[in-house]
Amino acid sequence: MISIHHPTKVLEGIINLPSSKSISNRMLILQKLYEPNLQLENVSEANDSIVLQKLLASDSGDLDVEDAGTVFRFMVAYCSCTLGNWKIDGSERLRKRPISQLVDALRILGAEIEYLNEEGFAPLSITGCELQAHQNEIDLRDAKSSQFVSALLLISPKIKGEFTIRINSNMPSYSYVGLTISCMRRVGFSLWKQGSFLRVSKKQRFDGEFFKIEPDWTSFYYWFSMVHLADEVDLFFPGLRLNNIQKEKNLLFRVGSVAVRFQEENDGIRFTKKDKSEVVYPDKMNFAQFPDSSMTFVVLLASVTEGVIEFTGLESLKYKECDREEALGYHLSKLGVDFHFNKDSWIIDAACFKISKNIVFPTYDDHRMAMSIAPLALLSQIIVQDPSVVKKSYPRFWRDLESVGFEIKELN
Repeated sequence: MISIHHPTKVLEGIINLPSSKSISNRMLILQKLYEPNLQLENVSEANDSIVLQKLLASDSGDLDVEDAGTVFRFMVAYCSCTLGNWKIDGSERLRKRPISQLVDALRILGAEIEYLNEEGFAPLSITGCELQAHQNEIDLRDAKSSQFVSALLLISPKIKGEFTIRINSNMPSYSYVGLTISCMRRVGFSLWKQGSFLRVSKKQRFDGEFFKIEPDWTSFYYWFSMVHLADEVDLFFPGLRLNNIQKEKNLLFRVGSVAVRFQEENDGIRFTKKDKSEVVYPDKMNFAQFPDSSMTFVVLLASVTEGVIEFTGLESLKYKECDREEALGYHLSKLGVDFHFNKDSWIIDAACFKISKNIVFPTYDDHRMAMSIAPLALLSQIIVQDPSVVKKSYPRFWRDLESVGFEIKELN
């Protein structure tokens, strides 16, 4: 447990953001399957990527993916097309994350997968074999997770036969399917896309031996929140550019302030702010393509507005590292913010927002719940339980905060 506050509310410094674990995880799978001599620079230090690297390098058939949902889905696909006998398991929370839609699609291709406990969930037993497409189309239009589509795309060149994958291009987090396509193209595979149909060429034309993984935009948005809550800012983010392949950069233009300036310089982006001004935002925001950043924006906007804001596209958040819908509601209740939700949206009314000194915020064993609440330390001293959870995606987070003047103290 830590207390955290910022005595001056002035942020100055250079922040080397963690590299994208989404890109890292995709490139690690592609490297293992197709390009073992590919040199990956700036691989994510996030625990998810560390876990994936260990599993791909291991000679053991017992695979513990811990709480890494992406690693779970990607490894199920990887093991299905890789000779060997595999058992995949993880944490209690991971055992509650559904996998049946991916398993069903792989079984159609001949994958030998058995559930060892509850149907549709880990642990799984997999006998790796050669997969074969016996039909022209694999229908994933009802897939609840874009990671199911990405997992199948990553192994598609290993599957014998010609086939197309049919998807719902309006599915939640579809932008991450686009990220998978970009990564596969970077290692020389051609992907044909028309409407809801995808096809991967079996031919590979890769003429490079080096790939540098870019910084993570999701991690940037914790700083974006701090920029708006601070009194003065001069922060430089090396490697962060508007032409990055991550579509999440589009969120940069959804919320803003005339006091905040940013420009690209020296292979990075500098943010400056000399005084405070009103934060401008839409009264309705759709996070279907970027759900992992939604909690950060909810907390930020709850603290700068007295209005009502609706957030949509967040159905998947109940099934992440924690029930983020429930956890966020608890956080906001401590701040006097009215938060309610229905099947399709979250609605916040921040008219009674108030932050008192030393409010205790639990982290629910969820890295994003800890980091989304941290910017509030610019408004008042807060207490964060179990700060170590940030290791999942941003291990240096608390050190980076200290480097720009936050005072962090461990509590018994």
